[in-house]
Amino acid sequence: MKRLLTLAAVASAMIIGCGPKADPVPVDDLKLHKDEIRNFELLLPTNWIVQKVPGELLVATTSRESARRFLNFQQGPAGAKIELRVAPVDSTRALDSVIKNMKLSFKDGLDRYVGPEDVTLGGKKAKKLTVEFYQKDGNFNSEAYFVEHDSTITVLQFSTFGSTFGDYRETFDKIIASVKVGQRPKVVEVQKDTVKRGPEPPSDTLRPVAGPDYTLEIPKNFQGSRTTTAGTISSMSFAGSRLDCTIQIDVFDASKQNNLSKILEQNKDKYGGAAASMTTLSGQKAGYFSYNPVANVSSRAYFMVKGDRMYRVTMNWFKPEQGTYLPLFERCLKTLQVK
Repeated sequence: MKRLLTLAAVASAMIIGCGPKADPVPVDDLKLHKDEIRNFELLLPTNWIVQKVPGELLVATTSRESARRFLNFQQGPAGAKIELRVAPVDSTRALDSVIKNMKLSFKDGLDRYVGPEDVTLGGKKAKKLTVEFYQKDGNFNSEAYFVEHDSTITVLQFSTFGSTFGDYRETFDKIIASVKVGQRPKVVEVQKDTVKRGPEPPSDTLRPVAGPDYTLEIPKNFQGSRTTTAGTISSMSFAGSRLDCTIQIDVFDASKQNNLSKILEQNKDKYGGAAASMTTLSGQKAGYFSYNPVANVSSRAYFMVKGDRMYRVTMNWFKPEQGTYLPLFERCLKTLQVK
């Protein structure tokens, strides 16, 4: 679980105050989800998008677009996320370090978190950490619980945009009451055809896709969807069965500013403040920033200009499966052709 780097939306947060508020996505009903490897469980909304990684993760988000916003903190639809993540304790992972690394960092260096305070979760002693800060469409809120039990760390986190956290309070409390924390896997013999499998890996076979300003090849089992990223001429996201492994292409009007060096300088604070690494995309000079938007997810944001268009290509991949996703995503980037 890695430390989160500063993002522009986070860095600009200064005070909590009155402001806009979004409409919450309703919760139709709750369904209990159980993990058969590490035996954790919790209730999740039946009408939200649910993703599972056996032995590791249960997560529900109000929409795919809001799920992407929790990765990049850019403008987008207000939404909510419920995540329960379980990992074994080892020499590099202890409860205190997990709590520390879950914190977002802020440009002014201040720590806006409350806690950790002593609570209980699933009948076990737990720590609770909360944070709230201003965004243009309302406050961002996060409430996280941490439990160490049976050589395993369980992290339960609720997050919302648009000042909607209070609207979900009753639902979140029901979910908290339903939680069973993780434990060491039981050693059992199973037939090969009954082994529980995680999300489908990306296909090594690529297929072509076309946007209004570019062509690209993506894994055969990935699907594309339009997004509503603010200020773009067009925006498409491509993903497979893992919602945290994506390629997104945003196209912007660069008729008023097409100097790549200035664009990179203007954007570096959004991705941790370090200088961009230089490369090429579609035969054009480009620069990219590497950052870690959430625990166990790594990202790169590429910037390239051609004519009066600026292209931003964002890649996100699940860090423990970097060897599978990153080389394939880099191969996809080599096929990008802008018009």
